[in-house]
Amino acid sequence: MQFYEAAHSPPERLSFGMLLLYGLAAVALISLCGGAVVVGNRMLFGPAPELVAGQVWPLRIWLAYLALAGAIAVAYGLQVRFVERRPCSELALRPAVAETGVGAALGIIFAALVVLLLAVTGCYRIVGWHSPFDLAAPALMAIGAGVMEEIIARGFVLGLIERWAGSGVALVSSAILFGAAHIENTGAGAWPVIALSLGAGVTLGAAYLATRRLWLPIGLHFGWNFAQSALFGLLDSGASFPSLIDARIAGPGWLTGGAFGPEASVPGLAVWVLFGVVLLFRAVRRNRIVPWRSSRSLEVPC
Repeated sequence: MQFYEAAHSPPERLSFGMLLLYGLAAVALISLCGGAVVVGNRMLFGPAPELVAGQVWPLRIWLAYLALAGAIAVAYGLQVRFVERRPCSELALRPAVAETGVGAALGIIFAALVVLLLAVTGCYRIVGWHSPFDLAAPALMAIGAGVMEEIIARGFVLGLIERWAGSGVALVSSAILFGAAHIENTGAGAWPVIALSLGAGVTLGAAYLATRRLWLPIGLHFGWNFAQSALFGLLDSGASFPSLIDARIAGPGWLTGGAFGPEASVPGLAVWVLFGVVLLFRAVRRNRIVPWRSSRSLEVPC
């Protein structure tokens, strides 16, 4: 993978007090921008319809979800510009299309590899096809999740903790929080949360460390979610969507992920972990790991 390598000055290291201050500012900005979207949506369209477990959410809900993701991006821009007072190199526009595209393609390939393994073992069977027009809801979900969850988990959480305690602590912390954020999802439990943290949680953080930007993790997140929910008819962190392929998945939980989906399966975990190792090796080789409480400078590409 070829990424842009232009560099600028590293961000300041943070004391624990500054970490708390920036963290509180982040919570306030996320609440303000997110709340504005929620209030605006209610004023324009009225109360959200009651959602029943197992019901496919209407398109209106996913449009609001996408708007919420945009609000989180605005909150991050305000945080960097007016609170931290630094350039937002992690959202530099020049490499955005290339890195997001590479990430999306890889995410789809990862899901396809899992589907191939499930098909070979007899756990995955195509029983029909749906209209491409059914892809709107899962596509909006994948875009919204990719943007919102990566900005929060990797931009806010990993980025701030790294500047206080180094890359290792930040990577582990953001991965754990990422997994724990899905604890209320259908089919969640101790193992799905652990698998999600060790797999996608660590690897998406490693993608940020390897490139020093959010585009690759956003693309990976989008591609994986889109492929699972919109293309192959798989469960996505316990959620089910109408997809292009109507599939029947049956087999042992360790192979299929059970009610949570491939993220809780051994094949899904293996795919993410293997790529995470590659990304971490790249980050170390390019000297992009911030050591624990060290003042050593970090070259950050823009």
